[in-house]
Amino acid sequence: MVTHHVSRRTLLVAASAGLARGASPVRLLVVTGGHEFHESFWDVFKNREWKMEQRAHEPADTCTVYDRPIAPDFDAVLLYDMPRNITEAQQRNFLALFEHGVGVVVLHHALAGLQQWGAFEEITGLRMREKGEGGLPPYIYKHDVDFELQRVELKHPVLEGVPSFPVLDETYGRMYYHPDIQPLMVTNHATSIPVVVWTRTYKNSRLVMIQPGHGPQIFVNQAFRRLIANSVQWVQRRK
Repeated sequence: MVTHHVSRRTLLVAASAGLARGASPVRLLVVTGGHEFHESFWDVFKNREWKMEQRAHEPADTCTVYDRPIAPDFDAVLLYDMPRNITEAQQRNFLALFEHGVGVVVLHHALAGLQQWGAFEEITGLRMREKGEGGLPPYIYKHDVDFELQRVELKHPVLEGVPSFPVLDETYGRMYYHPDIQPLMVTNHATSIPVVVWTRTYKNSRLVMIQPGHGPQIFVNQAFRRLIANSVQWVQRRK
């Protein structure tokens, strides 16, 4: 089943071990809208010590989640949206995340959002355009590709317990990185950009960008789920 978004809801998933330690769960916001996705996406977040809330842009091509300030309410935000338009007021509330040091994970099609807003490119460290401009060609994508995510030789919390692993998912090509990204996972598939997981900082926030994440085949992959969990845990800076 494919859905444009899930109804507004709050999910609290807290393991008994975490509660026994008296630790408050990570406050995670998952933002959707602007791109359809399979409902099994939500299974990725099961059995985690997170207090998770989902909000969707309505209409889908807008950024209504940022109509009001959200930075004080969350430790981390995971973007799984693909909006096209953002107002000046929404820009201010979105950028406030990085002033407050809220961590951000940008997953799959969220990388392609807000292509006409230059600040978003500065945040992700990636130029991705549907139409060629400045002498550069438009990006390409291909569904149902078998390719391998290969760890780089780097010790990093996002990679803890995450091996190199094969996936069946969507690839993106013809995208261009900023020089200061930190690669974590790469691939040599001909239809894909070479770096498929990377980190960087923007203002006071940590970010993780993850290119794969399209469909149910990858959502059930335990290594992928560990990658998401590690990313959320790393970007939020609470002790």
